[in-house]
Amino acid sequence: MIQIIISIDPSTKFLFEIIEKLSSKGIEYNLTEIHPNEESYRTSFENISNFDKNSIILFFGHGQSNQLYGGESPDSFTKKPFIRLNEMSIFQEQYLFLLACDSASLIKSSFRMSKIIKSIGFGALPTSIEEIENDKKLSLEGISVQTIEDFKKTIVDTVSNALLISTKDFIHLKDYLILLVDKKINDAVLLKNDRNLADLLYRMRNEMVVY
Repeated sequence: MIQIIISIDPSTKFLFEIIEKLSSKGIEYNLTEIHPNEESYRTSFENISNFDKNSIILFFGHGQSNQLYGGESPDSFTKKPFIRLNEMSIFQEQYLFLLACDSASLIKSSFRMSKIIKSIGFGALPTSIEEIENDKKLSLEGISVQTIEDFKKTIVDTVSNALLISTKDFIHLKDYLILLVDKKINDAVLLKNDRNLADLLYRMRNEMVVY
């Protein structure tokens, strides 16, 4: 059984499309939603700690090199650390896919103590104008709102299709994802004529890690 964890946040709403695509193909999963309140943070953490070992766990949300975040409501609840670096052992003996910014660094830093069977993480995944503006390099590239939307759609399409191919083959998930992202990079250059989109996808591909 696949375990899906998603932080409820306006900026992560588009990631529900991945879940919908898996569901439409008959993939069975359990869903844990981390809502923007203390009770949901607590119960979600407890739920994750009770997952069966050797599960495939997909986390969709925000991260930093030292933590994963829970849900956020801009008007009433600022996102808080949900799983910190020293708590990554909650994923012990699991297969872990972290679709979150800087999760590659988090996985690398926690690898020895977490005892995760196999894990995949990413570098920067800027999906808003604010995140682009906060990146010194990207802020100078003139990346448009349309390019960001195309990047988000490509994340959904490539991750969904890679997961559909490899729901029982986690070991090769990164390979499938790289093949799909490479195709989208070519399409961005040859069909869309959008070098910025190609660069965002190349960065996604190049910063992806497996441990």
